[in-house]
Amino acid sequence: MNGTSPASKSSPPSSSNDGDASGDAITPDLRRAKRHVQESRCHSSTWRLCPPDYYAFDLEERMRILGAHSTSQLCKACLFENRNFVQGRGADPTNSRYYLIVVQYVESINVKKLASELRGLRPPGPRRFDPGYFADLRLAPEDTSAKLTGYGHNGVSPFGMLDKTIPVIMCKSIMNVRPKFIWMGGGHKDWKLGMAVSEFTRGVNAIVLDVSEPRSGAA
Repeated sequence: MNGTSPASKSSPPSSSNDGDASGDAITPDLRRAKRHVQESRCHSSTWRLCPPDYYAFDLEERMRILGAHSTSQLCKACLFENRNFVQGRGADPTNSRYYLIVVQYVESINVKKLASELRGLRPPGPRRFDPGYFADLRLAPEDTSAKLTGYGHNGVSPFGMLDKTIPVIMCKSIMNVRPKFIWMGGGHKDWKLGMAVSEFTRGVNAIVLDVSEPRSGAA
């Protein structure tokens, strides 16, 4: 949400830190995300159960809820679709219909930069220099995102996606975060997952691209 609720004028409630993210209250989606994190040996990972009204708070207060050092550490995962996609042979991360992009809340995706960077990934051939091939990149509908990732609004995690062929792109600006630790969706809107940037990129085989720009407000 943009802005704050009346409750956000006071100190936000503390989150619950459950490093194991286990128990009867854990959903199957969250278990799937956790399993992928464990299999990827992301040893720096930590899980945080946030209050139900987490998204009513501004970024500064969300930062305090998570115990982060900076709002630049707060990230989200957004599914983008190439509406001009042409099916190729086999799985090809340089030619995918969908891309999951991890971006900081203090940044926004620049679709022109995204198109240029994706075009630069292409091997030599007619589509590499076709200006129209990546000319219609847009956010995928929420129901499509839920179907392909397996996660609902505000809970999308790059870990444990149902469609394992979707490439994960991490915005290059995240490499400048200090300390090099980020927070993202944990598979449920109330759960956030934090880990070292290096383990994240390795864990999801992220492609690091310069596709974002600073924004002036919260998302």
